Amino acid sequence: MPRIERQSPPYVQITDHYRAQIVDGVLPPGSRLPGVHDLAREWGVSPATAAKALGQLGVEGLITTSPRGSYVAELGAEAASPQDRVLRVVRSGTADAQGESHEVIAAEKIPAPGYVAELYGIEPGDPIIRREWVTTQNKSVRRLTVTWHPASLAEAVPELLSTDGSKVGGLLRRIQEVTGPIQEGRDFHHGRGADSREAGHLGLPVGAAILASTWMLWTSSDEADEHLVEYGECCLPARATVTYSYSVKGEKGA
Repeated sequence: MPRIERQSPPYVQITDHYRAQIVDGVLPPGSRLPGVHDLAREWGVSPATAAKALGQLGVEGLITTSPRGSYVAELGAEAASPQDRVLRVVRSGTADAQGESHEVIAAEKIPAPGYVAELYGIEPGDPIIRREWVTTQNKSVRRLTVTWHPASLAEAVPELLSTDGSKVGGLLRRIQEVTGPIQEGRDFHHGRGADSREAGHLGLPVGAAILASTWMLWTSSDEADEHLVEYGECCLPARATVTYSYSVKGEKGA
């Protein structure tokens, strides 16, 4: 039986639980969720709280509800955020959702371009690891991803230079085994038109609308010394929807 913790409202915890299962692919499209009364009994909450959780999943487009019950929606537009993928590693040891596969286009050391060199505090032209791959899920292209990593990780994490697509999901876990756990991350999202490279990999016309994301992840082997270990860039077709929860409990204004 799932247990309600005290750190967030019960309906949020129920919503988070099912959102993670849906986004991870544990509950595929068409799966039926428990009804309000079954959910209330399973989680030890009131029917009103259970109904609120199902209502939130419906607002997010993750489920559809009819007199027959609540079912996981056909998520042709569902996509994981960078935050989702980091948390998925914590939950399951892999960043991959069920049904995902990857075609690695590039995995190599190259001279760092200026904007990446600035992020890592190195000189432009210094070596850096660049990886690029296309992710598909259930035979549908989901995203094009590029990540950049310190060249110093190549010896300890040789998978960073591998083009084996089966290793993509476990890379962040392997990096953390060497550098320490993720301490902080930051995501950025913006809409724009696809360039020719992006359009070709996503099967879109040049200039088609895409959702572009970038992120930075810092890890640390001791709390006083954080290191940027991944800077990433990805783009998704315009049909993609990224959703994630957050809490402002305990935050105070200036």
